[in-house]
Amino acid sequence: MRKFRNVVLAYTLAATMLLCAGCGKKSDTTTEVVTETNISTNGDSTSDVSTDDDAQEVMADPTTPEAIAEQEKFVEYLNDSFETSVVSDTLTLHYNLAHPEDYGITPPEVTYGDTDMTEEGLLADKTETEDELEELQDFDRELLTYDQRFTYDILYNQLETNLESYDNLYLYEPFAYTSGLHSNLPITLAEYSFYDQGDVDDYLKLLELTPDYIQICLDFEQEKIERGLFMNTHSANEVIRQCSEFIQKPEENLLIETFNDNIEEVPDLTDEQIADYKQANHDAVINYIIPAYQNIIAFFQSNKNEGENDLGLAHFEGGKEYYEYLIRSDVGSDKTPEEIIELLDNKLDSIMSEYYQVATSDYDTYTEYFENSDSLYEDIDPKETIQYFEDAMGDRFPEIPDIDFTVEPVHESLQDIVSPAFYMTPPLDDYENNSIYTNLNSDGAGSIWSTLAHEGVPGHMYQFVYFLSHNPEPIRVLLSFKGYQEGWATYVEMMSFDYYNDYPNDMYADLERINSELNLIVSARIEIGVNYEGWTLEETKDYLETNGFNGDAASDIMNYVIAEPANYQMYVLGWLEFEELRDYAETELGDKFDECDFHQVILDAGPCQFYLLQDKVEQYVSQK
Repeated sequence: MRKFRNVVLAYTLAATMLLCAGCGKKSDTTTEVVTETNISTNGDSTSDVSTDDDAQEVMADPTTPEAIAEQEKFVEYLNDSFETSVVSDTLTLHYNLAHPEDYGITPPEVTYGDTDMTEEGLLADKTETEDELEELQDFDRELLTYDQRFTYDILYNQLETNLESYDNLYLYEPFAYTSGLHSNLPITLAEYSFYDQGDVDDYLKLLELTPDYIQICLDFEQEKIERGLFMNTHSANEVIRQCSEFIQKPEENLLIETFNDNIEEVPDLTDEQIADYKQANHDAVINYIIPAYQNIIAFFQSNKNEGENDLGLAHFEGGKEYYEYLIRSDVGSDKTPEEIIELLDNKLDSIMSEYYQVATSDYDTYTEYFENSDSLYEDIDPKETIQYFEDAMGDRFPEIPDIDFTVEPVHESLQDIVSPAFYMTPPLDDYENNSIYTNLNSDGAGSIWSTLAHEGVPGHMYQFVYFLSHNPEPIRVLLSFKGYQEGWATYVEMMSFDYYNDYPNDMYADLERINSELNLIVSARIEIGVNYEGWTLEETKDYLETNGFNGDAASDIMNYVIAEPANYQMYVLGWLEFEELRDYAETELGDKFDECDFHQVILDAGPCQFYLLQDKVEQYVSQK
């Protein structure tokens, strides 16, 4: 069996696989740390196989019969890996292939996948991953084409990193704030596309299987309790609150209302069949989904005080090591925590210096900005805004095919649960149709203007469509590199403020960008301080106030980063990794640097580890 997805990932497949681009650019619990009163007057790669020796690797002759045979064998391996992995569960298959029959794939029995979390199951899963790594090593990498070597290195490093997850397995949290199963599963099910009647039947079967799937996750939480690794009381209360919000009005539940709309569009159904399906879905939601969420509430209500650590990962045995694993796994960076801390501190100093220069250059406009900032983006049409970005920023990025997309607000029952915005990644064979959801009632919603750039064009939607339209190896769509994905979206988001034409003063664009950068940098610094350095609430508050920020934000930020360790690094460290790559290319190329060409290099590489992406950029520079 191909192991490009381990059991831990299968646990929250619905949350992480399907919403890997879903995001809140600021957390939905984070208080703004920047206020008007603030102005008063590279490390080495972690794997031996991932180096292309500064992009100057000498390749064997790829045209010899031996090389061609090895290349063909590798193609077969990649295809087999994809076919085996994509059918591991129904959601993975459905969200990655709209028409699996076109790939010669017959959908298996409806399932949530392998979620055996017994000691025996975990040991077997680890062994499978080790076997897969050995099978990959059997290839003669020197005989592969350059592109195949890149894919090889991505897979090899991914498997090595997956093996690290077993070292501190029970520090993993299935019920986290924004990435948790309970908050993302409703969206995943609501967005389950009905291409034909068979999809409707599969969907209803998934609803029936949901209570057992959730119970496995609750059993995992029970094991965390017994090991002294359960979440703190605040996080448990958040799970209770979010689940209660979702099932507050059972008869008006999201999964009933969306199904009733979607079933009308299924081809070749009679009115009688539509009515029967509506009733079947209603009964499944009432009899399976609502009770499953009631069970979550009951479990966390009974155990909410069982947590033994109110602080970050650093205060758990193995917690610091687990945080380092998250940086490698979720962000795709090989930087050490110490290097990240230095990078964040230096970036904060740079931004603060710019902040003071901008503010003191026209203090009256600066004070007016804070009086007007809450009303800057009123009456913006989301779809028109994304289309505007596509036209206005077109010369800075390579073209993508024409696509259809919708921008809709989240359902009322999800407003207090999900991120400020998210993009639903499309299937490999249906990337022309895309969906973005906004949740402007979220505490961390921030600027709708920059949110649309982040989620739409030139952010997530643009990046995914570009990648999928360039015929990637199918196996790569199953690999989640959130640091690349969220880092890219944050990198381009910071460009968006320069394109808003209705600011009262040009200085507003700089202040909007600077404030966004400050909130991200400060939150990311607190995240690593809490989870790696072991900061307490007092130390977090002291950090904010010492640097001139609002100390009242300490509790909210700390609660969030404890619940979602490394989440901010996906956005912030990912963004800074892209900035580093750009700074390197601009420095090396000087007048020869072309922004659109640089972006094409990044986008052609596609989601991957940053230390491998660096090889691509170095090759680009050497060829210029």
